[in-house]
Amino acid sequence: MCTSCTNDASSGSARRITVIAHRGDSSNAPENTLAAFRSALAAKADYVELDARPSADGTLYCLHDETLDRTTDAVSLLERKKIRIREVRDADLARLDAGAWFKPQFAGERLPTLAVALDLIQAESRTLLEHKDGPADAYVRLLRDKRLIGKLIVQSFDWSFLADLHRLEPRQPLAALGDKTFDEQRWARLARTGAKLVAWKHTDLTADLVAELRRRGYGVFAWTADEPHEWQRLAGFGIDGIITNRPAALITWLAARGR
Repeated sequence: MCTSCTNDASSGSARRITVIAHRGDSSNAPENTLAAFRSALAAKADYVELDARPSADGTLYCLHDETLDRTTDAVSLLERKKIRIREVRDADLARLDAGAWFKPQFAGERLPTLAVALDLIQAESRTLLEHKDGPADAYVRLLRDKRLIGKLIVQSFDWSFLADLHRLEPRQPLAALGDKTFDEQRWARLARTGAKLVAWKHTDLTADLVAELRRRGYGVFAWTADEPHEWQRLAGFGIDGIITNRPAALITWLAARGR
């Protein structure tokens, strides 16, 4: 596990909480763009979270949705709807505007490749890289080419992908994304992923679940909490990190409480 993911504090009140900017500083800039990542870095987020999917050419790009419709001008530019990034070549992706949908001042923001995003983020912070689509070997190749194995965290809701990545590159820290509750079958599946962190829906976390995860040797992140009353609840559980759309506000809130 990355040494900065957790610490050795013995109680929730003493534990330092890692601040993770969800899709960059997505409250103030268009998600999964270099503008959002720069804003998160300026806010001094400990980690910058992003999503990754492959294009028709196999290049990994930063994009949350399966389609390009919501966060780019692909519908007007490519003249159709429900355009899956997997169906679009790099040359066409390079033409898309990924900023104007958010605010006019971000017009001209491009859809960044994962490689470019990693260069930007890793120079000043660390990346929480969420796999949305694509094979494990593509991610391993990129991380090895960038010499980033062990220097960031890869997370996914696809626990089979995590197990594949762990088999290919056991040195790479992983986080298993999820929600709801555990049964013994799910605990067994989690163990097979090779993950040492669990990133769980914040409303589904309880003090007992966090304690049990810790007992089993896992660090715990919570997604995606944006309000002070949510942060207070999670801090009381002794959480390791909070994924938020409001990283600057969370940093200020933590600092006011000596965190």
